[in-house]
Formats: sequence, structure tokens, C-alpha cells
Amino acid sequence: MISETIGQMAALLAASFWAVATVLYHRAGSHFSPLQMNLVKGVVATPLLLIVSLLLGNSLTLTSGLWLLALSGVIGITIGDSCHFAALRRLGPWHAMLLEYLAPPLAAFMAWVFLADGLTAIEVAGAVITLSGVLVVVTEKAPDKQPALSLTGILFGCGAAVCQASGLVMAFSVLQTESVNAIDAAFVRLAAGSVLLAIIVGLSQRKAYGAIVSQLRSINPLPLLGAIVFGTFLAIWLQQISIANINPGLTQTLLSTAPLFLIPISLLKKQKITPRSVIGALISLAGIAILFL
Repeated sequence: MISETIGQMAALLAASFWAVATVLYHRAGSHFSPLQMNLVKGVVATPLLLIVSLLLGNSLTLTSGLWLLALSGVIGITIGDSCHFAALRRLGPWHAMLLEYLAPPLAAFMAWVFLADGLTAIEVAGAVITLSGVLVVVTEKAPDKQPALSLTGILFGCGAAVCQASGLVMAFSVLQTESVNAIDAAFVRLAAGSVLLAIIVGLSQRKAYGAIVSQLRSINPLPLLGAIVFGTFLAIWLQQISIANINPGLTQTLLSTAPLFLIPISLLKKQKITPRSVIGALISLAGIAILFL
């Protein structure tokens, strides 16, 4: 019972951290490209995870499971997070995060295909309800004087959900079959994703790293640093703790409450959220609960 409570609280806390981080990342998004922001995030958070792992006395053993974790980091972080930042830049925090509701039903479908984890009629219904809630939001007509939702932003958001689901299934398969510490699993995924990002950014333009450093010096880095600490370092660690203590499906359900934490944040910032968006979010959350609980 205590371990279940720890797992549930860890997932909810991670969801709230992701909501806060999404707002902060959106604030910094005008200064960096999605790839640059993703790289900065990894450069800061990866050493933090390594330091914590060393302080806890953990030791990594090279196994096939760790290589699969690394691949899940490439898919979920290098590609998935870059797509998420691109969607965030085009859609804003609310709609970009709502599209992440597509990840749980996609993960369930992939688990059915690749892990032989069958889907019941109720689970299929949950996936359909989740998708319906997302469609309620993304098909909403923009109010007067407000731009319509960007099609490219929606596509990037959907791409992020696909990558997140793929990485999730791969990571779950490792955590269920190998004795890997939660903090070490987070470190391997983030390190692998960040190394590939560094190569891509370095090859994309001359003096790419110098340009990022110059940009960091020209802005207030505190919002971006706060987003990295809360949304990457702490949230990923909490996610792995939750997976280690409760059913992965319940973990994903609780993590999917992140958009709901944006409602009070947006109200405090005096930003308008339409009733249709709130209804769509609640419909999607209900679908995820049916899918996994």
C-alpha cells in the first residue's frame, strides 16, 4: 500500500511539474529552435541525473536492456521532444500538451502489436474516447482576432505523441524484465537522446554551439533553467519512480492529468481557456482512465 501511494504521488507530482515546465519552455521558445532547446535541456539535466545516481551508489551494467533504453531515449527524446517543442512554439502550452493525450492509446496499441499485450473491447473504447476528446479541442474554431490552430503544429504534436508512445513501450519492456534503477533508466534515456541531438545540432550549422551560448547570455536563463529542472530532471525521475511502484498503465493515466494543471496556471496568468477545451481535456482523461484502469 505504501509503495502504491508513493507511485501515485510521484506520477501526479511529475504531471504538475510538466505543466509548469511547459509554460516556462513556451516562454523561452522564441529564443531557441526546437532542436536547440532540446539540446540545452539535455546538457543541463543529464549531468544532474548522473550526479544523483553516483550519490546513491548506483552502477550501470551494459546489457541488452540498457541499449533498448538508449534507443527509447533517441525516439522519445531526440525526436519526440523536438516535435513537442515545435508544436509548443506553434500551438502554445494548452493545445500542445493536449495532443499528448494521444500517447496512451498509441502505447496500448503498440504494446498489443509488439508485446502481445491484448486489447479488450473496453480498452478499445477507451482509446476511441481519448481520440474523441483530442478532436473536440483541435477542431475548435478560433475566436475572432485569434489565429486558427496551425496544421504543422498539430502534425508536430501528433508526431511527439507517436514517439512518446514508442519510447514508453520500449522503456516499460526493459523495466519489467531487467533490474534497472529508476534514476539510471532516466539517465540512460536522456543521455542517449542528448548525444544524438548534439551531433545533429553540430552538423546543422557552423558554430552552432557558440550561437546557443551567445543566445543564453542574451536572455534571462532562470525560466529555462526552471523548466529543465522541473520538467526534465525531476519529472523524468519521478516518472521512473512511479513506474517502479505501480502499474505502468496507472502511471500513464496519472501523468496524463498534466493539462488539467494548466487550467489554474492559465487562470492565474489571466489567459482564456474555452469551455470546449476543458470539456475535451476531461473527455480524453476519461478515455485514458477507461483504457488503463
